[in-house]
Amino acid sequence: MLGAAHLAPLLANRDSGRRLFPAIARVPAPDAVGLTFDDGPDRALDAFLKALEQCGARATFFVTGEQVERAPGRVAELIAAGHEVGVHGYRHRLHLRLAPWQVVDDLRRGRAIIEDAAGRSTTCFRPPHGLFSLSSWREAGRQGWARVLWSRAGNDWEGRATPRSIADRIGIPVAGDILLLHDSDRYSAPGSWRNTLGALPLIFERLYAAGLTARPVGELLSIAPCS
Repeated sequence: MLGAAHLAPLLANRDSGRRLFPAIARVPAPDAVGLTFDDGPDRALDAFLKALEQCGARATFFVTGEQVERAPGRVAELIAAGHEVGVHGYRHRLHLRLAPWQVVDDLRRGRAIIEDAAGRSTTCFRPPHGLFSLSSWREAGRQGWARVLWSRAGNDWEGRATPRSIADRIGIPVAGDILLLHDSDRYSAPGSWRNTLGALPLIFERLYAAGLTARPVGELLSIAPCS
């Protein structure tokens, strides 16, 4: 059974918990939002890169080490296209169910693989499911990562999601929002990435109508590594 101290950061997804275990859910940007995609890189990456290029948007991709191992060259493609790569761990496992040493091992293993593929350091981290354990929260600090969550999520991982429902969940963003989407269905409902891809035109239409642009989180926090 996991101890209370290890379970406590479950509150990090609530306002009170975020005061105790701070994580970034918004960015200081007067005319932009932080756009993020979790769980890749995967087979749909080319389609997402094309859609983002067509819309003039750039994003942070929180990738897992095991996904990068399957296709390490994809990380360089992300960076070459002007996107940022963040750490999502090695495996997509709920940290609250792991022993502290397992969490630390997972994050360090993931970082090594991702940075080797990227050829640069990483500055942003998001835990799987958006839930920290005490161990992952502390390890993120030791690694010097910004702990990034979100303010708006499309719930695109759900099997019942549609392009319209995803766009409506995101709603009409305001400056400083961090948007959560997924470019892979490896840890989500099969084929869910297609709905996310289908939602992008409406999301960007609303975003640009509000006079906003989409940019990587690290860039908006002014902590992105130099090209």
